[in-house]
Amino acid sequence: MKTSKLFIYSFLLSLCLVVSCEDTEETLKTNNDELLSFLGSTSYELSIPQEDASLVIPATVSTLSSQSRTYNVSVVSSTDGSAGEYAIGSIVVPANEYQGELSVDFDFSEIGGEDGDIRELVLEIEAPAGAESYNDVVSISYFREIVCNDLELTIISDVWASETYFTLEQADGTSIVERFFPYSGNSTQPQTYNVSFNLPDGDYVYKMGDSYGDGMVGTGGGVTLTGSYSLTCSIITHASGEGVFSPATPDPFTGAPNAIVEVTNFTVNP
Repeated sequence: MKTSKLFIYSFLLSLCLVVSCEDTEETLKTNNDELLSFLGSTSYELSIPQEDASLVIPATVSTLSSQSRTYNVSVVSSTDGSAGEYAIGSIVVPANEYQGELSVDFDFSEIGGEDGDIRELVLEIEAPAGAESYNDVVSISYFREIVCNDLELTIISDVWASETYFTLEQADGTSIVERFFPYSGNSTQPQTYNVSFNLPDGDYVYKMGDSYGDGMVGTGGGVTLTGSYSLTCSIITHASGEGVFSPATPDPFTGAPNAIVEVTNFTVNP
């Protein structure tokens, strides 16, 4: 049986009418009817890393005991997930303490589905005979942390494709791909360039350049095309852009006064 917050407040008010309000806390401590509750947040969101994760949820009970006490917790619902993905303990309140905690352990290797899939787990305190509970349901959203080192670069050209180039380097300036022009000629039809990179964990810089200075947009042969680019890994987008570069910086590789680049700093598996 659950007790609403209104009941709890009424219960405390009734105690104040019988004893002084200063005595209320001590009265609660010695009252035989235990009041169980989760403390703080009752909604959590977790990204589960490869090394697994544990969520510790604080709880409280209104009475003291010289014995350590254990209160069970049940699964109200589990959406998309399976029991193998998590292990639920019990609320353990040490002897002569009002506060205890519940541990929920998550196993990264058991969490299936696609990257970014979110599971929902709802837990509830099981109040034993002679006890009441309130604020006793907790919701946990969890998902497998995305670990991705295989990046895909896609560039779609504008009309003046031969002006487009890119570079890829480590954060310290070490070059991975030096200034590279993927298109040898221009076209009134969009051209697509794809390339893959396997990058170790770390910090990187991607630069998308236009040697003329108008970004990835242009008109020629009576046609206007807007180009774009994206550097992705699974559902993660590390860098992307379309049309006019913004913000743009001067192109460091050419003497052309109006040449520009768009610079993106990113981290693989931060």
